[in-house]
Amino acid sequence: MVLPLDGLDAAFALRAISTVALAWLAWFFGRTLRAGHTPLIEQIARVGMPSPPPTLCRYCRRLTAIWCAWLACAAILPWILAIPGALAGLLAALGSAVLFVGERILRPCLFPALRFPGLAQQARDTREAWRRARQTGR
Repeated sequence: MVLPLDGLDAAFALRAISTVALAWLAWFFGRTLRAGHTPLIEQIARVGMPSPPPTLCRYCRRLTAIWCAWLACAAILPWILAIPGALAGLLAALGSAVLFVGERILRPCLFPALRFPGLAQQARDTREAWRRARQTGR
């Protein structure tokens, strides 16, 4: 079945696609914050550090919640503020980059006794955490 797209505004479509992607990511992060579940960022941290200290686990839970909130806001705000699709995508990417880089700078200051992986190793750890989650169905 082919849907007619003649009347579809490209800016609207771009904003809608961005919203769906960001909302899905917010859900993906947020679902791991339920009681009895390991937060997504802690799952990634546990790949390289199987027994993290409780303070790092609390930090990972808060950081997962912050990412979840950011992604939800990035999905909703363009509609509330009537931000055009391309600009909304740029702002979401910029905000995500600031959050990611800022956290990578802040983490060693908060936990000076711990060694954290570099960016390439963190990417491998993330891939491994997702592989494990797929295997266990979580």
